[in-house]
Amino acid sequence: MRAPRLPEAPPAAPLAARVKSLSEAADLAVGRSDEAAVAEAKRVASQVDRRLAFSGDHTVVALAGATGSGKSSLFNAVAGQQLARSGVRRPTTDTAMAACWGDVPRDLLDWLDVTEKHAMDGGGPLDGLVLLDLPDHDSTQTSHRTEVDRLVKLVDAIVWVLDPQKYADAALHERYLRPLADYADVMVIVLNQADLLPPADLAAAMADLRALLAADGLGQAPVLTTSALTGLGIDQLRDRLAKLAAAKRSAAQRLQIDVSHAARGMLGDVSRNRRRAVSDEARAKVLAALDEAAGVPQVVGAVNQATRQRGAEATGWPVISWINRLKPDPLRRLRGTSGVVTMPGMDGAVAQSRVSAALRDLGAEASADLPAGWAGAVKRAASSGQAELAPSLDAALAKVDLGVDAPHGWWRVMRVIQWVLIGVVVGALVWAVLIGFLGLPRPTWRGLSWPLLIIGAGLVLGVIVALICHAAVGVSARRRAGAASTVLRRQVADVVDATVIAPINAELDRYGRFVGAVARAL
Repeated sequence: MRAPRLPEAPPAAPLAARVKSLSEAADLAVGRSDEAAVAEAKRVASQVDRRLAFSGDHTVVALAGATGSGKSSLFNAVAGQQLARSGVRRPTTDTAMAACWGDVPRDLLDWLDVTEKHAMDGGGPLDGLVLLDLPDHDSTQTSHRTEVDRLVKLVDAIVWVLDPQKYADAALHERYLRPLADYADVMVIVLNQADLLPPADLAAAMADLRALLAADGLGQAPVLTTSALTGLGIDQLRDRLAKLAAAKRSAAQRLQIDVSHAARGMLGDVSRNRRRAVSDEARAKVLAALDEAAGVPQVVGAVNQATRQRGAEATGWPVISWINRLKPDPLRRLRGTSGVVTMPGMDGAVAQSRVSAALRDLGAEASADLPAGWAGAVKRAASSGQAELAPSLDAALAKVDLGVDAPHGWWRVMRVIQWVLIGVVVGALVWAVLIGFLGLPRPTWRGLSWPLLIIGAGLVLGVIVALICHAAVGVSARRRAGAASTVLRRQVADVVDATVIAPINAELDRYGRFVGAVARAL
């Protein structure tokens, strides 16, 4: 499977900057990435920081090998004196022994936790070398293997001491050599006890060993043959150690590889998708769902209907417009004691179910294509605010005054006009009655009685004014409903942005910073 492509980091980034980026990536990945990979990244960052604090003039090389490989004898041969007891158990077999050429800082040995130290004559080709004789990596005592595993991660270079009988041991290759293939530049392979094999067999063993190392990915690692008993290859090994010490690059090489290893360990938590924020489409979907759940459409509809009803009462023909007072108020159930409107939604099981579904969909959309741990964090962020969503929405929407009780100014004008028309009709009726009872002259126009003309005109004008007002009230109702919809949905959006969208975007931003930090660490 091809590794996800990361953005390119600046070439040859300084080690300190890479370590800082690795530490940043590990901190960002806590609880979201593989725990073992995060722990390893933190360990490496801490280890490299401490190693960089020590003098770069010293190179720590470990001699590692199995029981019977002659590792301690080879250690003594390189040192030129009997330091480690070979063939028997050392007094402190579960700890490493150090041979130090030159003035080695005590802090460096304390960091390595190596207490048994032997000072060698400095100033020669091995000046600055700290050579460790490790316990046997295949020891039956767990403490020995633990000590080897610990120091193999700390030293600058490793010399693996193999013997003709066990150089092909599967445990050695699978547990140590193959996993450390990237460290070939700071590794030396030694086939010790070469004096035990005839030349032809030694050549065959070397060929077989090189094939095994190539299969392990260590084909570039130097391979030497030695014999602590006869002195074969000891000078070549000393030369190799002297070059490591003189170059003073082993520590930096080892640390660079450590950082790369730790960063690659978190590559499984890097996706090609570096989305930085919730998309507008996803936000619109959840807002629509929450508008519905909060009852915004019901309130908007109630505002429209209430405005029509009150407008009809205020501007309709007074003779029949009073009937509107008998109709139930659409906002009565939504009205609080303070005169503002209380939202009907978010409390019922159906509304809560809608909200939960909307948040799940939002989390799934926002976390699409992200690694499992990061996707889980995004989904948790999407649902984390659900408990406070309902009270926050209620509090925000309760502040909204929809202005339903405020009549329009023109309503009062139309009411006056309607009453004037009613007054004219009543006056004309009185006039007609008086003419009939008192026998007064009956004024006419083209044969029609003036009182009857006035009554008819007043009624017709009243109906026309009522129809015009009805249409105008409809426009006012739609505008007032639109304004209510805008302000209510703005309140819902503000709450959702703060309670739901912001936490998701924070997680997505965290993921983006994690990807960038991993890229810089690499």
